[in-house]
Amino acid sequence: MPKVLPDALQKNRLIIEETLQTSNEETFSPKNMQIQLLKNCPETIPTLANWIYQEWHPYDSSLTKQKLITGFGKRLNDDRIPLAVVVLKEGLPIGTISLKENEDPEFANFAVGNPWLGSFQITEAERNKGLGTDLLKMAKTLAIGLGYKNIFLYTSNPANLEWFSEHGVHLIETRPFRNHEITIMQIHLS
Repeated sequence: MPKVLPDALQKNRLIIEETLQTSNEETFSPKNMQIQLLKNCPETIPTLANWIYQEWHPYDSSLTKQKLITGFGKRLNDDRIPLAVVVLKEGLPIGTISLKENEDPEFANFAVGNPWLGSFQITEAERNKGLGTDLLKMAKTLAIGLGYKNIFLYTSNPANLEWFSEHGVHLIETRPFRNHEITIMQIHLS
């Protein structure tokens, strides 16, 4: 990643703050929800790690809760990627999404200079109510504001492919990854 100068970090911080404020005012607050940077609610990390573990461990036997906690710990930024946001309802986490850098050598041919979407999770009780759409929209807005042209992501769960397709995500390829199969996708940002 290119070296980020302090002025650029301050500019990024303002973009991120403005995006979250606008998202809260226009999208989340009217639904009695609030979106926060993970940096502002790090106490939610064990809960988030448990969600991701429960959902994705069947697809990736190398996944551990400690590995997830460590990963979330790297996303406590407010001025650059990697970062994560958490949706809170009545003070409790109900969803999360992250923008992160490529950390897997298996994906070296993708996303040069563009982030990956990760840890996109919503509690079962809050699914199918539009929260996923709202989180994806907010992540796109953040990435655009930070100057990115694309977001990459993958899923191990074939049931997710239709939802992503309906939300403008383009399928790139399906391939083996850590003893299971994943589908790699791309979001073109405008």
